[in-house]
Amino acid sequence: MEFHPLNEKDIKQLKFMVSPDRLSTGESNLDLHSRDMSRHPACRPEVVIWPVNRREVSQILGYANQNTIPVTAWGAGTSLEGNAIPLRRGIVLNFSRMNQILDIREADFQADVEPGVIYQDLNHKLRHSGLFFPPDPGTQATVGGMIANNASGTRTVRYGSTKNHVLRLVVVLADGEVVEIGNRAPKTSSGYDLVHLFVGSEGMLGLVVEATVRLAGIAEEFASAVGTFPSVQSAGKAVFEIMRSGVDPAALELLAQECIDLINREQDMGLNVLPTLFMEFHGPIQRQLSDN
Repeated sequence: MEFHPLNEKDIKQLKFMVSPDRLSTGESNLDLHSRDMSRHPACRPEVVIWPVNRREVSQILGYANQNTIPVTAWGAGTSLEGNAIPLRRGIVLNFSRMNQILDIREADFQADVEPGVIYQDLNHKLRHSGLFFPPDPGTQATVGGMIANNASGTRTVRYGSTKNHVLRLVVVLADGEVVEIGNRAPKTSSGYDLVHLFVGSEGMLGLVVEATVRLAGIAEEFASAVGTFPSVQSAGKAVFEIMRSGVDPAALELLAQECIDLINREQDMGLNVLPTLFMEFHGPIQRQLSDN
């Protein structure tokens, strides 16, 4: 498919769809949206737009579709895989201003959020409820970006990745059509599982403008442990033995000795420069670890 570069007419039309302060062709903004945190080469878009609601997203995508203009979604730009880089230039839609926590239903273990919500901010909002949103990619990632990439992290070993915590999505398709998929039922087997088709699709099938996410209870007890090993292979075997023993770790992170050396140099941690396994346990298992 051949994409068309933007011209003055396109910029003028796009300016009718959003307020002037939320559209930029400035050099600095184009540079800021030309790359993520990966090592992949940068590629500058032709315009950056900050939508604030689904109607604006729908209008922009509809116009871009009619005029074969490429569109790239942008959450926080924290990806390490290059998927936020606008390789075909065109439009970057920055969702940072669609950052509202729309509803928290504690009794249902659910929250409705816009895509620009940073997951740490959601957990900060939940801090007095005894609930949290488990996926933890370790950066200031947005929920929309996490859904697009099916983000995981140190807690995946117990809680699963982002796909295990998405119940419902409102998505804008390439032609501007707005569709709602999934539902708020904790368990359902009716119809096609379209939610998991979109989770991990990296914006290629549509752009998420609202999500209902599943929350989990915060354990009353926590325990952590650090183990060093002579090799990465022996550390990996230890993980297998931990899982086989019935101990249920809530978080696991294996760092090679090169990473430990870097941490020591940057943070002066004084860790042994060996392959290191960081572990976290939730619940009554803390007593078992303490007894041992």
